[in-house]
Amino acid sequence: MARYFFHMQTDVRQTDNEGIEIAEPSEARRQAIQTCGEMMKEAPEVFWGSRPWNVTVTDATGRILWEIFMDGVSTPEVSN
Repeated sequence: MARYFFHMQTDVRQTDNEGIEIAEPSEARRQAIQTCGEMMKEAPEVFWGSRPWNVTVTDATGRILWEIFMDGVSTPEVSN
């Protein structure tokens, strides 16, 4: 098993210092996608109009394995 770290960036950076052990890289990628969904679910009103959000997955050495960027854009007519 390998340890993966899921760092999150919204308007604030959240560094994952503990990580989780996951057996397969494909499972870690699925976890990254689920983390994105949870971030958006927890604060949908903050997502629109903020800076792009992202989840960065690293290994135990800090090497970036995957990054997911999320950016919501509205036209001015429907921004509220």
